[in-house]
Amino acid sequence: MKRIKLYFTVFMTICLCSACGKPQETTEDPSHKTIGSDNWKQTGETSESVETVSIQIPETYERTEENVYFKADIICPDEIRKGSVKIPKISLQLINEEKVIDEIYKNISIDKDEVKEYPGDDGEVLKVRYLTGPEIQSLSVYSFGADYTTAFYRDYIGHSFDLEGREGHYSTEAQLSFMSTDSARSEIEGMFDRMEVSLGEDPFFKHYALDYQTLAAQEYVMDMDGNIDRSQYKPEWTMEDEGYYFCIWQTYNGIKVHTPYSDMIKKYADFNAPVQVMISANGLEYLSLGRTFLIDPKESTEKLASLDAVADVVIKKYSMILTDATYTIDRMELCYYPVEDSEGNYELKCVWIMDITEEPTLTATGRFQLMVDAVSGEELF
Repeated sequence: MKRIKLYFTVFMTICLCSACGKPQETTEDPSHKTIGSDNWKQTGETSESVETVSIQIPETYERTEENVYFKADIICPDEIRKGSVKIPKISLQLINEEKVIDEIYKNISIDKDEVKEYPGDDGEVLKVRYLTGPEIQSLSVYSFGADYTTAFYRDYIGHSFDLEGREGHYSTEAQLSFMSTDSARSEIEGMFDRMEVSLGEDPFFKHYALDYQTLAAQEYVMDMDGNIDRSQYKPEWTMEDEGYYFCIWQTYNGIKVHTPYSDMIKKYADFNAPVQVMISANGLEYLSLGRTFLIDPKESTEKLASLDAVADVVIKKYSMILTDATYTIDRMELCYYPVEDSEGNYELKCVWIMDITEEPTLTATGRFQLMVDAVSGEELF
C-alpha cells in the first residue's frame, strides 16, 4: 500500500509533473542446449541468428550461462506465445475534476477548498486542488489523478495494512461479511463510471480482504523516537472495520499496463499499482488514482524477440560483474509499459519484467527487477 499522507501526496505529484545463496556450480558442458528455450541455441551463437527463426514462447524457460541462471515461469496470454504482440496507441487520460469531487463528496460537506501550484523542471506548472471534509476526509485532485483518504484509513488501516511489508498476512481470496468481492468490484466500477474515468476493457482487479482479526494482529504504531506507541492503537477492532483493498491495472489483449505511480519507483508490484482503492461498509476509505490511459484500438503487430535473445542481454549484464554473486531469474511477465517523450506524448512498449535473486546478497534486499523490451531486446531498467 502506498501510505500516502498529505505531504507525501504533494511530493509525489510534483515528481510526477517534473518527470510529467549461491547455486551449485554447473558441470554442464558449455555448449549445452537450453531447456524450454525458443530455439536450441549453442553458447556463443549470436542473437541476430535467433531472431530470424519463428519462435514460440514456452511456459517455462531454463538456461545457465556463467553466473546467471534462468529458471523462470513465463507469464503471458496464450495468444502471445505464438511470437507476436499487438501494440495500440495510447494517450494520457485527463480527469474531470468536478466529476471526481462530486462523486467523492456527494454525501460530505466541504470545509476547505484551495488550489496550489507547483512548478516543474520542464517549465510546466502542476495545479493541485485540495479539499477537506468535516471529519478530515482529504482529497487532492490534479489533471491526471487524484488521492483520497479518510481519517479511519489514515489513523488505523494505514497502521495495520502495508503492501510493502505486511500484505502476505491478508487473504487474496476471502469474502468478507459486509459485501462480496464481486459486489465490491461493481461498486468501484460504478464509482469510476460516475467520475467519467475509463479503466478500459477488462481491467485487472486484485483484492486483499482486510479482516478485523488480522488488522488487530498487524497494528503497529511508533512514536517519534522509534518506540512502540500503544496509546495510538485502535481501542478495539470489530467486523465493522473490515474492508477490501483493490489493486487495479488496465489491460489490453490480456496484458497488464504497468504504469508506475511514480517515475522514481518503477518496480512492478502491488504497492505500485496505478489505481488502488479501499472500500468498507461505510463506503470509500482510500483512493489512489495515478496515470491511466485512453487506448486506441488502432494497433501495430510486432514480432517478439526470442527468449534466448532477451536472456543474452541479462547474461551480458551480470556476467561482467566481478564478484562471486549469482543471479537467478525465476519469473518473467509480459507487460505493456508507457514511455513518455519530450513533448509529453506516450508510446506503449511491450516488455519482459524479470524477478531476479542475487546471492550472496550485495544489494539491500537481494531481490530486484530488470525490464527488457520484448520486441527490440533492449534493457529499459
